[in-house]
Amino acid sequence: MALIKANYKEIPKDAIVLSEAEAVNYQLKILFNWKNQWEIFGFKYGGIFLSCGAAITGIYVNNHYRQKVKLHTFGKITSYLPICVIPSILAYFLHFQLIIPDMILQKTACPVCLELRSSAIQATVGCLMPTILAPLSSFALAHKYGTSDIPYIHQEPKKLFQLYRKITKPIGNLLFAIFVGHALLGSAVTYAEFRSINKVNQKLAELEYTLEQTSDETKSRNVM
Repeated sequence: MALIKANYKEIPKDAIVLSEAEAVNYQLKILFNWKNQWEIFGFKYGGIFLSCGAAITGIYVNNHYRQKVKLHTFGKITSYLPICVIPSILAYFLHFQLIIPDMILQKTACPVCLELRSSAIQATVGCLMPTILAPLSSFALAHKYGTSDIPYIHQEPKKLFQLYRKITKPIGNLLFAIFVGHALLGSAVTYAEFRSINKVNQKLAELEYTLEQTSDETKSRNVM
């Protein structure tokens, strides 16, 4: 059965009315069990692309700052895990919680608005978060292991900021490109998910129509 959003006055007598949570779970169950995997490729793997994008950015940014403060292998696990894993998980989780339900429930008549929201979430979590966490982690570890002369933030905040600018400047343009790339990725994934959901709904509607036509023909023959 296809999931259709309608006013109470427009609901057919034989329709099953679902709450928002039930409607989302119902549609997700259909999508995850859809036989033709190619038709739901965007929905099934979109979140994974977002998550991987955030993880790759975290690895690159963290590696850059670690090299600049000469950390080598010091604190490698303690820095890579939060900077790569947390943005990666958040990218998937926030998209699944803030984008997918509204898409399924058709809460907005403006798909572009939902794409923009997805872009903002992905650019923030996938790029800005690692860019903020990586220098903080690297500076703290450099203090701990004494690999570089890092000014204390509470004593010389201006010098620390200047050091941050000096280290960040060589990759500034690339970071901007990564930011834009994440925004485009969020938009593209949301568009692909829209297509997957619409395609499944269309197939279900066609199947439902065919079954109704067959049922009507059978009833007509029995009456004759």
